[in-house]
Amino acid sequence: MNRPVSSKGDRFKFRALILVLSVLLVSVAAWRIPHLSRALQEAQRLGPQGFKTNGFDIPESLIADPTFVRWGVPGQITSVDMPEVWGQAKVIELGSSFRKRFLVSSSEVVGVRFNGESRAYPLRLLQWHEVVNDVVGGVPICVIYHPLSETLCVFERKSTSTSVEPPLFGTSGLILDCCLLIHDRLGPDQRKLESLWSPVDGKALFGPRSGEELQLLPFSLTTWNEWLEESPSTDVMAILESHRNYYKKEPYLPYRQRDLPRYPFAPVAKDTYKNLARVQLTRDSGQWRVAIVDEDQFRIDNGAYAVSSWFAVHARELEFETPR
Repeated sequence: MNRPVSSKGDRFKFRALILVLSVLLVSVAAWRIPHLSRALQEAQRLGPQGFKTNGFDIPESLIADPTFVRWGVPGQITSVDMPEVWGQAKVIELGSSFRKRFLVSSSEVVGVRFNGESRAYPLRLLQWHEVVNDVVGGVPICVIYHPLSETLCVFERKSTSTSVEPPLFGTSGLILDCCLLIHDRLGPDQRKLESLWSPVDGKALFGPRSGEELQLLPFSLTTWNEWLEESPSTDVMAILESHRNYYKKEPYLPYRQRDLPRYPFAPVAKDTYKNLARVQLTRDSGQWRVAIVDEDQFRIDNGAYAVSSWFAVHARELEFETPR
């Protein structure tokens, strides 16, 4: 006896599949629509050329550079200004529940210490925000972490002659050599007065503050457990409730394993090291020195350094020291 072509069970499964697909499509649309709406508004406000530059004052030579990419609008990645901080009691409380666990002993953190005050910034949070503006020990700082290029640094947010308050920085939506460019946020319709800064180069590349250098500040890149031993009174950057579900994900792990930079860069390095191998950068009298560090033993002790990846600094043809 032949089985009917379509049964009630088959129809139920088909309808359930359609329902699941519909929910997924609605979820994706709800996630993307705000970004698309913002991009359309930006395009209408700035015009075709502004859509390429996000309204920043950028020379034509850079626009024609194949390693210059506009991937989104300024602020599309949510930077954090003056984050809430948690004490260790809160971290321990969250650690008692696997579902709410915030930090484990091996979690990588950026640790800073100024004027007797210590703070940790977990990389699992930084990778979703990339830019954090804060004040620690009375020092206005900015913490940068760009996971696509492994660029990481801490610098002082210095006031200018025209501004009493230290500037707030954010993501510009622009990429150069696969590394983010940040901008000093001056407010709506002030884009022409803002400058674009490269954390890898450590200075303003374009805009009114072109040529100025970021004042790098000391930090440690280490594990939560080791930072606690060094700074037993430390507090830690708290989560943003709006991003709680994101923090549970590790979107860049496959990216690091593939070792293929997301955006164009030049020149291409020889097959000496992994593209995304971390390197340590120090600046002496305006000149960068670069050293590749063994990934398995990598940590940065308290010092005024920057961190990036092999491909990002090689694209700038910086001179390398003997690997340690």
